[in-house]
Amino acid sequence: MLIKKLEAPHDMQIGARFETKKHGYVTVIEYYNTHTVIVAFENTGNIRAITAAKLRSGQVSDRSVPPQSSMVGEKVESIKHGILTIIQVESENIVVLENEEGEEIRMLLPAVQKLKDKVDELDGEKEAPELPTSLSALTKRNKKTKDVNSLLKKMLTDYGK
Repeated sequence: MLIKKLEAPHDMQIGARFETKKHGYVTVIEYYNTHTVIVAFENTGNIRAITAAKLRSGQVSDRSVPPQSSMVGEKVESIKHGILTIIQVESENIVVLENEEGEEIRMLLPAVQKLKDKVDELDGEKEAPELPTSLSALTKRNKKTKDVNSLLKKMLTDYGK
């Protein structure tokens, strides 16, 4: 099946650069349609097809780069070792960290993930609660709302008795 090539919009012209969330910049090589845009990663040279919407939002991932390598440079806080910086991810589950004195510390990936989650939790407490972004999210009810509604309904039905 041949893909019909359409004229690219002004922001998707050949040579246009987009920033991704985790893997640097990509450059548009070819534009076929909104579902097929061929891009090349500037730091690795890998080529990939992506949709125009994902490209504009920066949700492009370089599949040749291991997912753990995106953790390099992040800081986590440990009770025992203080503030640690991730300097390398070895094999699948060993992470090399460096403390403020420059000493290397090796930890298992799940332990580092747990430390990262604690830092994210603390950051999340400071931010405003996430607001619903769609109509279905607005209409979803949690257990507390259901309990309050059922209690209110019971009160109203028992009011005249």
